[in-house]
Amino acid sequence: MVFNDDNFMLENEAAKKLYEVAKKQPIFDFHCHLDPEEIFEDKPYENIVDLWLGGDHYKWRLMRSNGINEKYITGDASNREKFKAWAETVSVAIGNPLYHWSHLEMHDVFGINEVITKHNWEKLYDELNTFIKENELSPRKLIKQSNVRFIGTTDHPLDDLVWHKKIREDNTFDTVVAPTFRPDEVFVDHSNFVDFTQKLAEKTNKEINSFTSFVEALEERVIFFAEMGAKASDLSLGKIIYVEADEEELNSIFRKAMNNEDISQEEVAKWQTEMFIELTRLYKENNLVAQVHFGALRNNNTKYSEKLGPDTGFDSIGEQTDLTPNLNKILDRLVREDKLPKMIWYNLNQTYNKALANTLANFQANEEGIHGKLQFGAGWWYNDTELGMIDQLNHYAEESILANFIGMLTDSRSFLSYQRHDYFRRILCSYIGEWVEDEKAPDSEDLLHPIIEGISYKNAKKFFGS
Repeated sequence: MVFNDDNFMLENEAAKKLYEVAKKQPIFDFHCHLDPEEIFEDKPYENIVDLWLGGDHYKWRLMRSNGINEKYITGDASNREKFKAWAETVSVAIGNPLYHWSHLEMHDVFGINEVITKHNWEKLYDELNTFIKENELSPRKLIKQSNVRFIGTTDHPLDDLVWHKKIREDNTFDTVVAPTFRPDEVFVDHSNFVDFTQKLAEKTNKEINSFTSFVEALEERVIFFAEMGAKASDLSLGKIIYVEADEEELNSIFRKAMNNEDISQEEVAKWQTEMFIELTRLYKENNLVAQVHFGALRNNNTKYSEKLGPDTGFDSIGEQTDLTPNLNKILDRLVREDKLPKMIWYNLNQTYNKALANTLANFQANEEGIHGKLQFGAGWWYNDTELGMIDQLNHYAEESILANFIGMLTDSRSFLSYQRHDYFRRILCSYIGEWVEDEKAPDSEDLLHPIIEGISYKNAKKFFGS
């Protein structure tokens, strides 16, 4: 048997046939963390380390698990030394998705089908860098090679979106690059809340002295993003909370926050609840898909987080035993007040997959004829694995209609991460192929091919209206 050949991860004949359909589909990457400036400037890469390891906390975390000194991860070691450390790590990481992703990236992007070992790292380093130099490999070339039709970046609410504007005006590039409204700093427990509020007032030329005026200023920014081609918003929440509050309470909380006074956990919950409700109203009015990522417990290793900053590999899966009561109350209120937009919910704690999928099914009814208006998002972060994806697919299929699923996203800062779409498609085809082999589903091209096409590309394109 050959590792990482054309039939990689395709576990039966039905899967192989379905994959022939999946691999032809373009990519609609509706959520990532790519830099639009890099896409516009399209500078060729100089070294595989910049492309493969730069900013990738997935790989950094794995290297630390292998006892690699921080010098060779985020420190001042040479590129050659860092690549050697990475190769020595990934070569023994069988069972970790990074083992598969790395080999897929080498095979699909660079045409190298070798297995990474501690003995051939230097040869691979030279071959990869030679390929980069000879092909002048750049962000746009990687995007084109992967047949990416849409990219949804993640953008600060106060961003002027100048790079998105430049990309839109560039007739030589036909991939749509759309901004995504990401307002994490609108919550009073965020460390940047006061600074954000002051800058928001300056940006909108508005006096912000209350909850209402704060929301009015945010509305101006949401409208700007929509005018600039945004199709979605995004939000990262530790927990899903629901505690109602009236305007007087919210104004009091706002004043406390702006004066750096102590705010109770109940007040934090009240502000999060009412702010979330108002944000979703704005998204619905401006036809933005609302994405919600929840369940992360961030920056737990304080020594290294303070030294290296956030998003450097020290985050955990959180817990929340009262998820469904809070989520049901939020969604019920949004329906009652006609503020429910199309939404995607990404859960980090796999324990709650069944509960999340089951709860979303309570609120799928709509008059617009939207298939799967509330989406149970693909396996996120630590669930972005074979087992995590299969678990998500299981619960989606059991609680809803899998054929309506909008599929995979990269959620990455790397232009090599489009291979995750291929990884997902192989898993999806094996998953449904197993149903066929076990006679749990008919071996019907008329039934299955549209499902594969939909989950791989077409459903997301329709869902986001692009």
